[in-house]
Amino acid sequence: MIKPYFSLLRLFLITSMLLSGCAIKPSAPLNDNIHIITSEQRTEQLLKNKKWQLKGKIAFIQLIKNDKSNKNKRESASITWQVNEKKQTQELNLTSYLGINVLHLKSNKNQHLIKVDGKEYRSANLSQLIYSLTGLTLPTEALAFWLKSLPYNTDDEIQIDEKTQLPKNLSSYYHNAFWKINYSNYQRFNGLEMATKFTFKKDDLLIKVAVKNWSFID
Repeated sequence: MIKPYFSLLRLFLITSMLLSGCAIKPSAPLNDNIHIITSEQRTEQLLKNKKWQLKGKIAFIQLIKNDKSNKNKRESASITWQVNEKKQTQELNLTSYLGINVLHLKSNKNQHLIKVDGKEYRSANLSQLIYSLTGLTLPTEALAFWLKSLPYNTDDEIQIDEKTQLPKNLSSYYHNAFWKINYSNYQRFNGLEMATKFTFKKDDLLIKVAVKNWSFID
């Protein structure tokens, strides 16, 4: 369902040329001097950090398989996402390269408000609200875990690098759809090695995230 999907994505940017700012560059090699802890210790530390924020860029890519031009549809935006897992609140902003806010999400427990194009949309079901606006099913509940390289479901499969003990990729079925997440370019933030390059893939949808900064707030 390409048409409703891109009806919202067009709001993310004036032109898809901005994707160059969010392009995923080749991963830098992991620093040999990083302090290696086990994947279990890292998971324990991350689960203790209930309040966090990330800043970076996000790109939505619709993979067109049967298009003679062989050109994928791309849109991107800057993203700021702040989450307080203890209070069950979050705030997410997508902005254009001009600094214009094109989408604002604010959640308080099960109440969600999305502001886009000067209009407000409310719902107790975030996934359903996003689907009604975009025609797209996004893993809204799982993303907060996946971005921290943590499994959301007990049957999620995660591959750990034997040398660094850091996650390399994760596979999951979310709402009966298969998602594949890849992690790369780890950097240290607040004493934790965090991935700064992500790809999320489901069917013909590819989402790329490039994080400039992770913050964990006491």
